Amino acid sequence: MEAELKDSELFKRIMDTVGSLMADVSIDFTPQGISIKAMDPANIAMILFESGKEMFTSFKVDKDTKLSVSLDDLNGILRLLKKGDKLKINDNGSKMNLDISGKTKLHFGIPLIDENYTAQKVPQLKFTAEVTLLSSVIKDAIKAGFLVDDSLYLTVDNQKFILSARSEEKEFSEDLYINDNKELFNVTSEGLTRSKYSIEYLTKFLNALDPEKPVKMSFSNNYPLRLDYDLDETVKLSFVLANRIE
Repeated sequence: MEAELKDSELFKRIMDTVGSLMADVSIDFTPQGISIKAMDPANIAMILFESGKEMFTSFKVDKDTKLSVSLDDLNGILRLLKKGDKLKINDNGSKMNLDISGKTKLHFGIPLIDENYTAQKVPQLKFTAEVTLLSSVIKDAIKAGFLVDDSLYLTVDNQKFILSARSEEKEFSEDLYINDNKELFNVTSEGLTRSKYSIEYLTKFLNALDPEKPVKMSFSNNYPLRLDYDLDETVKLSFVLANRIE
């Protein structure tokens, strides 16, 4: 297989997010595109990434191919990418080869991991609340919430979305409504819905998102959270995060 990315910076950002949660990654290449389904070792968070071959300027994949590599190895190389650089990926059966073309040309080969890989099953979740808002809004709320506690509450009450945190001595809350500011795009709920999530994990997820693009958040009472983010028409990134017990 051989594939050259249109936007190497985007791939770099996604791999950096995956690397904040786990040590290794398995990337599935098919004739239709690529995908990643990865669960962190603590079984708290899952990352789902899928893209059609439109993400690539060239894409030569004749059969399903799984490339498993160390994220320390991969991300160390991706950090060398400069804006406008091209990145080509191929394999020779024992190594993932990466070629970076820009002002200079760099070639790297990193070993493939021979692991007993079991495909992760995406949990079938049923949600009672759904909120779509600008990524920058939830990013700012997380920064504010971190000043108070290490968890953030998400609450939907009728048409109001509430972001809050509390500890024994401090508290924070922000109420959001659909308005002309175009920060909150959609709020739906089957009654009052509230759940609590780790700020550390939310921060890692949101680092991959463009602050000026919307993200959809789906949750239920004391239930896992799913975030869905469309990077473009064929590139989708999702996260599933276990809730914290009240």
